[in-house]
Amino acid sequence: MFSSDPQTQASLAVELRQLYFDYRGVAVFESLDWGVCRGEFHTVLGASGSGKTTLLRLIAGLQQPRAGSVWLDGKEATGYDTHRRGVALVGQTAATYDHLSVANNLRLAEELSSQASEGLREELVGQFGLRGVLLQKPSELSGGQLQRLAIVRALLSQRPLLLMDEPLAHLQESMRSPIRKLLRRWQEQRGVTCIYVTHDSLEACEISDRVSVIGDCKVLQTAAPQTVYRRPASRAVAELLGRPTVQWIEVPERASVVGLRPADWQVVSCNCSDERFDEVFEALEDRVRIVGRLVSMRQVESSQWWEVQVGQERILFIWQEAAQLSIAPLSIGSVVELNQWNPIRLEQ
Repeated sequence: MFSSDPQTQASLAVELRQLYFDYRGVAVFESLDWGVCRGEFHTVLGASGSGKTTLLRLIAGLQQPRAGSVWLDGKEATGYDTHRRGVALVGQTAATYDHLSVANNLRLAEELSSQASEGLREELVGQFGLRGVLLQKPSELSGGQLQRLAIVRALLSQRPLLLMDEPLAHLQESMRSPIRKLLRRWQEQRGVTCIYVTHDSLEACEISDRVSVIGDCKVLQTAAPQTVYRRPASRAVAELLGRPTVQWIEVPERASVVGLRPADWQVVSCNCSDERFDEVFEALEDRVRIVGRLVSMRQVESSQWWEVQVGQERILFIWQEAAQLSIAPLSIGSVVELNQWNPIRLEQ
């Protein structure tokens, strides 16, 4: 739970206190204490069905908790209607007025805001690449243009809290990345508080000041993206970050389990000789070292996924060729030595 110190609470744009919510008798959140600081870009990461959308709806006032309270900018807002909460919400599908042109959709958003200005609309239209489609109807736009329109309409409201529920989930990555960068740049320039829901760990790590991972009716961990990735609080958190997922290996002599991320391996050496060699799986305090034989190679999109056999384990690693130019080319049957620094460690 966040500190009860008044200064700490004053820095929070959103605070949930002892929140309980269930759906048809099944708990979604139990005694949830959670906060988002004013002016930060905060991403909520979780598996499908973990309650990500419900969390936004509770903040926006579209659903009410069974118990507990919602505080916005230091004031209790639990009983407030949505229009009194100062939030703008962007969903997975663009909510537009299909009978109006893009320009008129934006003008209507301005009319609903007491602070919008002509200059702001022109700035947003230019930044988000909508100038060439102002006379078109939403039904004539591409998926990426539609989502940019929905985001610009939300930004025109100039509300202090922007809630985004996987707004780019249905777009291909080549379209998602530039929109993410635009949104992040806008948020930084204006100091808007943004809560962004996603199931994509790459997206979460790319744009966030902090990430909250949710599951099992609670927030499992809240921290900077690099902390959640490098020092996850639990196995469940670790498995939500990184692609491909963590590989877990038991280390009996240390009574622990070590988590190895395939993308974090470094190739120390390789030997194409067919001679016998000593297999090694060495789990030290700060690194894991293995020596084994390369038994599998496959191309997965732009990455090369390779497997090394060590005893009964097949260790997956992603070959980072550009970072390892001094290493001889690998081939099936090569003896490979790999290092991974600061692996994930969990007590059994």
